[in-house]
Amino acid sequence: MNSDTIGAISTPPGNGGIGIIRVSGPAAIETVDAIFASRRQNSETYNIRTAHEVVRMSAFTMKHGYIFDPDTDNGAGTPEFADECLVSVMRAPRSYTGEDVVEVNTHGGTAVMRRVLGILFKRGVRPAEPGEFTKRAFLNGRIDLTRAEAVAELIRARTEESRKAAMEQMTGALAALIDRHIERIGETLARLEVAIDYPEYDEDEQIIKEALDSLESTGRELRELAATYERGRLVREGLRVAISGRPNAGKSSLLNGLLGFGRAIVTDIPGTTRDTLEESMEIAGFPVILTDTAGLRDASDVVEQLGLERARAELERADVIIFMFDAGGNIDEDLRLLRSLTGETAGKHLILAVNKCDLLSADALAAYKTRFEAEISPENAAETVYISVKQGGAAEISDRIAAYLERHGAGSGGAILTGERHKALVDRAIAAIDRATVSAGEGRPLDFIAYDVWECANALGEITGRNVTDEVVDTIFSKFCLGK
Repeated sequence: MNSDTIGAISTPPGNGGIGIIRVSGPAAIETVDAIFASRRQNSETYNIRTAHEVVRMSAFTMKHGYIFDPDTDNGAGTPEFADECLVSVMRAPRSYTGEDVVEVNTHGGTAVMRRVLGILFKRGVRPAEPGEFTKRAFLNGRIDLTRAEAVAELIRARTEESRKAAMEQMTGALAALIDRHIERIGETLARLEVAIDYPEYDEDEQIIKEALDSLESTGRELRELAATYERGRLVREGLRVAISGRPNAGKSSLLNGLLGFGRAIVTDIPGTTRDTLEESMEIAGFPVILTDTAGLRDASDVVEQLGLERARAELERADVIIFMFDAGGNIDEDLRLLRSLTGETAGKHLILAVNKCDLLSADALAAYKTRFEAEISPENAAETVYISVKQGGAAEISDRIAAYLERHGAGSGGAILTGERHKALVDRAIAAIDRATVSAGEGRPLDFIAYDVWECANALGEITGRNVTDEVVDTIFSKFCLGK
């Protein structure tokens, strides 16, 4: 249990209707009690320093009153009031942190909240570090590390899928699955250790067979869990979509059409976009990061060359690349450019969007399609779409992105891996199982097998925080916001 008491503003920076100041620790209730006053019934006077009303409050109740500064005097023998407020009390261990917690609901002005917080600091409350309230909840055993991390993910969630995934983790789906595997691995390890300690029983063969059966089942389930990381990554980080092509192909118009507002400047002058433009949106419940890149062409201008370098870098980062063709332009130049991007497009989902189809006659468009499809082999592109961005073609592109997300982000609920830390530890556990299996197959001593089984349990234990270093804990919570 922590010996000091911490405090911080829990609501976002800036002005609002209500601000919340959270105080947690052994002196939380007494400290707020010393600066809280309520108005006496049927009177214009206040209970100051006498009533001890916060100390006498029941858990999970609220009381109306005022926060005052004991070190001030308004000239009438009473201290200066900082703000009118509602105070709520949560007593250990039934609180968010597992400690005594008081929340002071003030008016949401920045100056008001700073004043109240300043009074608390003068009374010995320490400014909380980022994530320290949740860190205390973890250290006090109220939540495991996966639930703690889910709190930050829930706060950062930008889409419905992000919110749902964070809530699944916060309600214990991942922790329950990991704990089940740790228990199974622990039973296997216990049998191996008994055989090591009592070799006279000579049951190694049967013990190894049982261990291998258990490890095979655990390894299979852990691989299934590891496979959810692709969905988890899309949920957490979002799908990166880069729009590329020659100048004046309609890239910026497509960006604006997808967003539904004019983010990029659009003109008939080739090369209007000379840098990358990035915007976020939601498609099919997933966060999508759209990047409009500079038109690709030979450029002598230094600034434009820098823009082209950034454009190629964005293509390498992207999950999906939309390469735009101009139906009324030079198809040979477009194809040459596409083929020059083989390195950047390798392994990416490629959508070939032939734009400005409305400018061609039916016969001309049919001829273009024939030539285009003869040049593009199936392995060069996942899909091709003929559109006119000016006539609503962005909706067709949005549908294609949604279909991609449904294929790669589909899930049936339950535990998924959304963080790199979890994925790395699951991979480490799988590798340990594989080593143990190889050792058993090669007839190595039980000590070798037992060590790798222990390493598997150790890796899984790091996920939930059963065994984790202080440095890892500090790193995780340093990424939280203040007040949480």
